[in-house]
This record gives sequence, C-alpha cells and structure tokens, in this order.
Amino acid sequence: MAAKSIGNPGLSGKIDVRPVASLADQIEARSGDYLQHCLKAIPSAERHSIWSRLYAASQRLSQAVRENSVAETVQEIGSNLLGCEEIAILELPADRGLISFLSSVGVTATDRHAVHTHAQRLSEEIHRGQVRIVDKRVPADEFLAGLGITALVPLSQGRTAEGAIVFFNLLPQRKGFDSGDRELLGLLSVYVGPCLFGV
Repeated sequence: MAAKSIGNPGLSGKIDVRPVASLADQIEARSGDYLQHCLKAIPSAERHSIWSRLYAASQRLSQAVRENSVAETVQEIGSNLLGCEEIAILELPADRGLISFLSSVGVTATDRHAVHTHAQRLSEEIHRGQVRIVDKRVPADEFLAGLGITALVPLSQGRTAEGAIVFFNLLPQRKGFDSGDRELLGLLSVYVGPCLFGV
C-alpha cells in the first residue's frame, strides 16, 4: 500500500490572492457549486453526504474570512466534520528552522515537544506539498505516525508551503479518514493558506 496523498477534487490548484472580500467571495462561489451538487444528488447517497459536508465547510470558511476567525473555524471544521479535536495550525519560517504554533486545540505538551524536536524533518514533510492521510502501516508514513499525526495538510498562498494543519488523534468513534474526509482536507489545503497568509 502506498502513502496516501490527495489532490484537490473539484478544485483548481490556483486561487487568486486578493483582499479579504474577494477571497471570501471565491470560497462562497465554491460553496454554491457544492450546493448545486447536493441538490442533484440522491439524499440517501454517500456522495450527497460528501457534497453536504463540503458545502458546510466552505460556507463556514467563507464567513470566517469575513470575520477574521479562520484558525478557530479550521478547529471547528476539524471537530464537527472530521472527528478530530487535537489540531494544530503551524507556521514555517523561511529558513525551515523552529516551527511556530499559530493556533491549537487539544494538543498536548508531548505533541508540542515532538513537533519542536523534529521541526526540520516535519518542515521537509510539509514542503512536499501533499495532503497526507497517515497510515502507520506504510513505511513512508512512519515518521508522521511516530509523532501521533493522523493527517497533514500543507498550507500555502503560492508555490511554497508556509504552514500546515496537523491533525493528531481522532475521536474514539472514528477509525480513520474516509473518502469524504480526503476531499474536505483537500478543500482546506486550497483555501486556508491564502486565508491565513495571503491577506
């Protein structure tokens, strides 16, 4: 089994980095697309559930851009839509040295210490630019799994990663991420970087 990485289903990899209102409008337009997909899908279908979650996340993110509450909203989306209440938003310095925590919830002192101790290697993983669903059975994921990381979402506003969302342990009722979660992580990877670093 290969290490899992994802693109951005249904999203172009490029987004205009403009003033807050423009970015919020862009996310709002994406939200409208998801709503149209919801309306066309059979409510009992798995795909309808995925479109609904993407719609809810993009609506909330658009509102957060206007309210300047993006970091808090990422944590809310992580908890409510991804089943994870141990989340950190990291910022990378240009020299790939010490990683700083922009925001976190439920992250233990042990997790923080592990991130700081392995900052250079973690920075390298983030700079790969791939959204990662961590599978501890995959050799390429051993490092991230050893830090207790369940998913890694690089954040950028251009070609270079400037930070990441790190998801640690999932809630006990969650056994892992599913295909809908992968798409939601892809949505976050496209829009959260410009929201946090581009405005």
